[in-house]
Amino acid sequence: MRNRIGAATLAVVSCTVAAGTAQAQSATESSDPAPIVVTASRTGSDGTAAPATISAETIARLQPPTLLDALNDVAGVRAVSTNGVGGGSFVSVRGGEPNFSLVLLDGIRVHNATNSQGGAFDFTLLDPALVAAVEVERGAASAVHGSDALAGVINIRLRDPRRASTDVSGRVMAGSDSERGGGVTLAHGWKSGGLLLGAAAYDSGASDAGSDVQRGQGIARLRQRIGGYDAALLGLYATNAHRAFPQDSGGPRLAVNRAQETGSGSVWTLGASLRRGPEAAVRPNLSLSWSQQTDQSATPAIRPGILSAVPAITVRNRLSRVEAIADVTATLGPLTATVGGALLDEHGRSTGTIDFGFPLPTDFRIDRRTLSGFAEGILRPGLGFTLTAAGRYDAVRGGPRVWTGRGGMGWQPAAHLPVLFARYGTGFKLPSFYALGNPLIGRPGLRPERSRNWEAGAEWTRGGHRLHLAYFDNRFRDLIDFDPQSFALVNRDRVTIRGIESDATLRAGRTIDVSGALTWLHIDSPTPLRNRPNWQGNLRLAWRPSRRIELNSAVRFNGDYADSSVPTGLVATRGRAQADIGARWTGSGGVAVSAVLRNLADSRAETAVGFPELGRRLLVSVVVGAR
Repeated sequence: MRNRIGAATLAVVSCTVAAGTAQAQSATESSDPAPIVVTASRTGSDGTAAPATISAETIARLQPPTLLDALNDVAGVRAVSTNGVGGGSFVSVRGGEPNFSLVLLDGIRVHNATNSQGGAFDFTLLDPALVAAVEVERGAASAVHGSDALAGVINIRLRDPRRASTDVSGRVMAGSDSERGGGVTLAHGWKSGGLLLGAAAYDSGASDAGSDVQRGQGIARLRQRIGGYDAALLGLYATNAHRAFPQDSGGPRLAVNRAQETGSGSVWTLGASLRRGPEAAVRPNLSLSWSQQTDQSATPAIRPGILSAVPAITVRNRLSRVEAIADVTATLGPLTATVGGALLDEHGRSTGTIDFGFPLPTDFRIDRRTLSGFAEGILRPGLGFTLTAAGRYDAVRGGPRVWTGRGGMGWQPAAHLPVLFARYGTGFKLPSFYALGNPLIGRPGLRPERSRNWEAGAEWTRGGHRLHLAYFDNRFRDLIDFDPQSFALVNRDRVTIRGIESDATLRAGRTIDVSGALTWLHIDSPTPLRNRPNWQGNLRLAWRPSRRIELNSAVRFNGDYADSSVPTGLVATRGRAQADIGARWTGSGGVAVSAVLRNLADSRAETAVGFPELGRRLLVSVVVGAR
């Protein structure tokens, strides 16, 4: 669905109902062992472009309040807050809408299909300190994951027990303007498995005059080797509360109504898996997961400006999911193949009101069951070639039935030369529960949104150096948008997005790392797409003058982009540049002290109309028990 139901749409709803009343990255791996979690392929590396990986080390260097700052450094990804540190999350992969990318927590779906953003995920829920790595698969991946992977997949890997010992670690972070946070983890490992327990909390304090967020979470993870199988259990609970000026209100600079939106949310996830070890020729796998998300908010009215007024809204959403996936992978000489099936049960409920001088209910409830079958294969015939193919069939009970596919080729003529690759894939996204069920503008007959994507490029990794360059062409159709004439959401839009993305990591000896990313987009859309600059990039430097000290710096920049708010209407927001510097000292006994000075020049450039960037601020963290 195009963005969310925006201010213009709500203004039309308001006017119509009123009238009716009077007569709607770094590419390095984490030091934590990687669990067997599917992101790009169930058969393992597909021999083409590897997913971009944000390591725990990179996250610690940034000390970000949310994962958005880390994601924004990935080539091809735009990740910002839409209305302050406690506001919504805008994460676009290769120019797609935020709800065009599937978000996973260790392989468990966590995007919220009941919210008005069409299924986007709230990244303020997660504490970055409990994350081992984030993998970003760029390109349509419905042939692997089914619905929602129109533009890509973001898989967040949580921390694991790491070694056959007992480790206790604690972290305290404090910043200017009362920003603060901390956490503790207990990990105990043994020869055949391990257990990790962790908890974390964060308060943004007064770092953002127009917004704040508080959150807490706990994690439990158990791994055990049983015969030739790896068994795993995962439990996570996360909750947050936030306050911010409403999106499209004009923020602290322009909002006429100074009342702020308040809200809270939570997510529970439970997962269990049993997987045959990679040494076996035939590897059956089974995974089960359950998740439940809730969110509630009270949004004040937005006074009229260039665009019409938006009424006050209250909403409470709840979504629960149960997913079971079973597959078998076999290796026969140069061929590795996977076949399997999946069952996904989703149950969503939303209650709320829109204030038109009287509370108009917006309640709906929807259940959905999807049965899926899939197959994947990877063939290495020799001479440096790798061929891949994947296909999937998804059938919604009483709803659409969708085929998707993906294929690719990689060629590396010699180990010291780059991999040349090309891929083609198709994707789809089932309409969100909000789009299907909202009593004002929802329509139960909406079709799935579709995509097709092809890309070609080169990737080279050698001795700590890495280079990635890709050209991509994404075409989206049957996009869901609001039609004021029929006063409903309809399938109508087509959008084409072409671009080039590149990233590089260069290592000068053992002391200096230089890395950077650059993305260029060309968008062909019937209406301007918000928050998509044509150019975006970053340059990062890390210098280790001794084994205990690291100094780092970063510059991030983007070009102009289209944006909108009720006070201003459609405007062009100026591009910006921001510089950070940081330092890290690691002592004996697992003690580490880090400091980062964000927004060195105290830039007040806006991330959305009327919402300035957080000013210059110092963050200091102390970790005890770091390894």
